[in-house]
Amino acid sequence: MIFTPRHFFIQIGILMLLALPLLAQRKPERIRFQKGDFSTTIKGRLVSYDAKDYLLGAGKGQTMKIKLESANAYFVVFPAKGEPIEMGPRTEWSETLAESGDYVVRVFMMRSVARRKGSNASYTLKIEIK
Repeated sequence: MIFTPRHFFIQIGILMLLALPLLAQRKPERIRFQKGDFSTTIKGRLVSYDAKDYLLGAGKGQTMKIKLESANAYFVVFPAKGEPIEMGPRTEWSETLAESGDYVVRVFMMRSVARRKGSNASYTLKIEIK
């Protein structure tokens, strides 16, 4: 069979259609604290290459503290607008925020773990903003 540019674009189209459900899963879950509370605890579970995004608002000068309890999950934090916060995957983090707005906390498994057959990770995510 002769491979033509048409075949290439058909294959790319098929791959994009298969990827749409994965992209749709990235809609962040908005986190709102109960009135008078400064923190919340979220329990969740990841399977394979899943990632879970949590969106929360915070003000410049506030301190955000995050702790993740899990055997296989990690998180990263970045503003919904602007430059990502300089950090690698971690399980604990605290910082005085440089800007007001929405921040995204993404919980995920490292690729080396996620690619294993039957991989999963239960987690407890504790977020505090003061």
